[in-house]
Amino acid sequence: MDKTVSALLGKLSTELQDCLRLAEDTPLVNPYQQLSYRLLNAMKQGDVEGKALNEVIDELTLKAFLNRAERARAYLKETDRRKNRIRMRQSLERLVWDETGGKRPFDRFQAQLESDVAGIVITAHPTFGFSAAQYDILADLVDRRINKDEAGRKLKVASARPDEGLSLDYEFTEAEQALIQLQEAIAELYDIALEVAAEHYPDDWTQLTPRLTTAASWVGFDVDGRDDITWLKSVAFRYDMALRQVTRYLDHWDRISTKTGSQESRAEDPVRAALTIVYEILQEDRASLPDRPSEVVQVREFSRQVVRNRKEKGRVQDLMRDILDHLADRIAREGDQSLLRRLLVYRALFANFGIGLSHIHFRLNAVQLHNAIRPLVALEKDPDDASNRRRYMKAATRVLDHMTPVTAGYENILHEQTTAKRLFMIVAQFLKYIDPETPIRFLIAESDTPFTVLAALCYAKMFGVEDRVDISPLFETDEALERGARIIEELLENEHYYAYVKKRGRLCVQAGYSDAGRYLGQVAAGLGIERLRIKLACLWKKFDLDDVQLVIFDTGGESLGRGAHSDGFEGRLEYKHPLEARRLIRRLGISYKQEFSLQGGDGYLWLRRENLAFATLTRVMENLLASPVEENDRLYEDTDWSLDFFLTVKEYNTRLSGDPDYIKLLSLLGPEVSYPSGSRMTLRQDEGVLSRGLEKLSQIRAIPNNMLLHQLGYLANSIGGIGTALAQDGDAFWKTYDRSSRLRHIMKLVLAAADLTDEDVLGAYMALFRPRYWMHCARFEKDSSMHLRMLRLAKMLEKHGVYEGLNRIELKLREDLIFLKDKLKERKADKGEIHRAGLRLTGEDRTFYILLHVLRLALIQKIFLLVTRIPRFRDHKGVTVDDLVMQILRFQIPPALNMLREIFPMEAQYDIDPDNPEKITFRGDDAHGYEYENRVIFDEISSTYDQIRKISLAITAYVGAVG
Repeated sequence: MDKTVSALLGKLSTELQDCLRLAEDTPLVNPYQQLSYRLLNAMKQGDVEGKALNEVIDELTLKAFLNRAERARAYLKETDRRKNRIRMRQSLERLVWDETGGKRPFDRFQAQLESDVAGIVITAHPTFGFSAAQYDILADLVDRRINKDEAGRKLKVASARPDEGLSLDYEFTEAEQALIQLQEAIAELYDIALEVAAEHYPDDWTQLTPRLTTAASWVGFDVDGRDDITWLKSVAFRYDMALRQVTRYLDHWDRISTKTGSQESRAEDPVRAALTIVYEILQEDRASLPDRPSEVVQVREFSRQVVRNRKEKGRVQDLMRDILDHLADRIAREGDQSLLRRLLVYRALFANFGIGLSHIHFRLNAVQLHNAIRPLVALEKDPDDASNRRRYMKAATRVLDHMTPVTAGYENILHEQTTAKRLFMIVAQFLKYIDPETPIRFLIAESDTPFTVLAALCYAKMFGVEDRVDISPLFETDEALERGARIIEELLENEHYYAYVKKRGRLCVQAGYSDAGRYLGQVAAGLGIERLRIKLACLWKKFDLDDVQLVIFDTGGESLGRGAHSDGFEGRLEYKHPLEARRLIRRLGISYKQEFSLQGGDGYLWLRRENLAFATLTRVMENLLASPVEENDRLYEDTDWSLDFFLTVKEYNTRLSGDPDYIKLLSLLGPEVSYPSGSRMTLRQDEGVLSRGLEKLSQIRAIPNNMLLHQLGYLANSIGGIGTALAQDGDAFWKTYDRSSRLRHIMKLVLAAADLTDEDVLGAYMALFRPRYWMHCARFEKDSSMHLRMLRLAKMLEKHGVYEGLNRIELKLREDLIFLKDKLKERKADKGEIHRAGLRLTGEDRTFYILLHVLRLALIQKIFLLVTRIPRFRDHKGVTVDDLVMQILRFQIPPALNMLREIFPMEAQYDIDPDNPEKITFRGDDAHGYEYENRVIFDEISSTYDQIRKISLAITAYVGAVG
C-alpha cells in the first residue's frame, strides 16, 4: 500500500474512533456525519487531494473485494475437488441403504437415482455488479488459484466497474458459460453415482440412467416486465443453446470413441453421424433466421427451411438411445468398467439435457394471459372479482371441454399481438423443430387466481403441447401466499387440470422470495412460503397424487433480502426447504423436487470454475439427499405464539412498504447511485421522467429496492419487524428459540443482516437532505461565498421536500432496531453465540466498511455544493435550472449533466485568418465559451459521481450481492 494512502487511511481510522467516542459522550452527535463533515472541510481546504482520495477508494475497494472472496469461500465450505468427490460419494451411498441399515433392492435404488431431486435454474436479473474480469479474479481467489497479492495486481488492470453494454446478449453468454460448468459438474456427479452403483449392484448397474438434478435457464425467455425480448431473440437463443450442446456431445463423443475399440471410421461412426446431421440442420436453420422479427418474406422462407430439414432428421433421440444402449451392452461384455461408466454418463447427459444446454423456462405475467384469453371467456372484469370468479372458471372449463388442437407456425408468431399466445406458439415450435422430448416450464407471475392457470392450460391444449409443458403459477404476493394452496386445490377439483397433472406426473409451483421479501419482510416471506409448501403437501392424499411429483421452484437471489441465507448452501436450502416440511413430505411419501435459482453475475460466481461448480453441486446433493432428523420443534407446536410472531413481522413490513415516507427513503440516493448491473430496466414505470421521485414501491423492482437498502446501510426488509415482535413477548421468543432449530436458523439470517445495518449510517445519509443540517454548516462557514451556497442548498432541499418524511421514517426504523438490539443484549450474557451467529464483518473490515460510507457522505456533500454553482439560464426545452438541480439532488445525475452540457456547450477551438483585414487581436482564454462551467462544475460533478459509484461497488462487495 502506498505510504500516502496508508497515512490517510490511518488518519481516517483514528478520527473515526474519535468520533465514535464523541458520540458516546454526546448522543446527539452522529459519528459518521461528524467525520464526513471533517473530511469535506479537508477536501475544501486542499488537505485531501482528489488523487489521494481516489487511491484510498481503490484500496478500500480491494479490501472489500478480498473480504467478499473470503466469505464466498466460507459459503462453499470446501472447494477441493478430491475432497468433494469423497463427500459426494458419501451422500450417494445413502441411497444404497434403507432406514434399518439394510441394502435396498436394486429397483428402489434405481428409482431414487433416476428421480430428479434438485434443479438449478439460471436466471439473469441485473446482478452483474462486477466486470467479467473481476468475477474471474474473485472466482480464482475462492478456488485458491491465486493469492491476495496476485489478486491485487490483477484488479489494478481490470475494469473497476461492471462491463459496459450489459445487454441481453451479454447475459446470455454469461449464462451459457455457467450452464456449461454446471453440466460438467453434473457429469461428475453421475460418474460417482455409477461408481457407487457398480460396487453395490454389480449385476444391474449398467441399466442405470442417473438423473438426480436438472439444469434450466430463463435467460432470453423471461418476458415478465420487459418488452425487449422479441420472439426472434428467443428463437435465436434456443438455436444457439442447441448448437452449443450438440457441439459438446460431439467433442465428448470424440474423447470416448477413441477408447471404444470401434473399427468404424469417423464417417461411419453412428453416434457421430446422427449428431452431425442434427448439427447441420440446426446450423442451417439458425443461418436462415430473419434479420428482424417483422420481416414477412424472410419468416416465410425460414418456415419452409425448418419443414424441409425435419424430413431428414427423423427421430434422432430414439436412434441415439438405441445406438448408446447397443454400445453399452457391447462394452459391458468386454469388461472395461471405466470406459463403460464414461459411456453411461454420456447416455445420462443426453437423456437429461436433450438438444440443449439446459431445460427452458418461459415466464410471463398473469395479466398477459388474461389479455389473451379475454375474447374466449368474455372477460370484462378482474377474474378474481368475487361476483364473477366462478363464472370465469366455468367459462375456461367450457373452453377446455371443446378445445381442438390447432397447428401454428412462425407466420402466426410474427403477426400475433398477445404475448401469451405468441409464447405458447414458440413453445410448440421448439418442441416440433428442436427437441420434441425435453419438457418446457411455463412460469406465470402474479398467479392470484386458479383462472390464470386454466387460461394457460387452454393455450397449451390449443397448440397441442400440454403433454410436454409444465404450467407453474408463481406465488409471491401476500395474497397469493395466503391463498396459494387453495388455488391449487381448486385447480385439482377441475377435471381438466387434474387430468393434466396426472398425465404430466408432476405438479409445479414457483415461490418467490424477492417481491415477497420486500413487501412482507424476508422472515415473514420465508415463513409464509413454508406454510404454503406444508399446505400443498397435505393435498396429496386428498387427491390421490401418489404418482405425481411435487416440484417447488424457489426464486431468490444472492442477498439476504432475497432468501440467500448467510450460512452457506446448506443454510440456504434449509431456509427455503425447511426440515419440518421435509419431514412431512417424507412421511406422506411424496416424490419431491427442490429447485432454486442462481441469478446473474453474483449467482454465476458459484459456477465460474469447475471446482466451484462441483463444490456447489456437492453442497446441494449433501443437503437434499440427507434424510431429515425427526425432532419436536416448538415453532410448530406452539402455533398460537408462532402465528402472532409471523403476523407481527408481516404487518410491520406491510405497513412499512406502504408508507410514503419509506418510499422517500428509497428515493434518497436513487437506483443510479450504483453502476447499471444488467439489461432489465430498474423502474417499472416513470422511467426517465424529469425530477420525479418514486411514488409507490411497485414502481421499483426487487433487486434495486434491496440494493438501495444496502447502500443506505440499513437492511430493512431482512430485519424489519423482528425487534417489534421481540418487544411484545421477548420471554416467549427465547423459550421457543431454545427448542426450535427452525427459529434459530431464521435468526442467523436476521443477525447477518443486522451486522450490516447501522442506524447511524442511515441517519448520516438522511441528515444530508435536511435543510437544518446545511443551515448549521453555514453558521460556522467562514468563506462568505460558501456560506451563501450552503444557505441556497438549504432552500433547495426544503423544496425537495423529503426531510419531514425522513424524520418520521427514521424514528420507526430506529425504534424497531433498538428493540432488536436490546433483546439481543439481554441474551448476550448467557448466550454469546446468539449475538455472534450472524457476524460477518470484524476488526479492520468493519472499519473499512464504515469508512466507505463516510467517504461517500463527504462526496455527496461535495456534489450538493457544486450544484449551487450551476448558472441560471432561460428555460431550455421546457427545463429550468431548478428542474436540473432537483434531478441531481435525486441522483439522476447523468441525464442532468447531459442537459447541462447541451445548455452550456464547450466552444470549439478555431483559428483566426492572419490576413484578416480587421487585424483581430482577441484570443479566447479559459473563460471562452463555457469551458469554465464544464471543467469546474460539470466535470467535477461527473468525476465525484463516479467515485460515489465506485464506493457503491465496494459496499456491494461487503454485503455480498447486488440487491
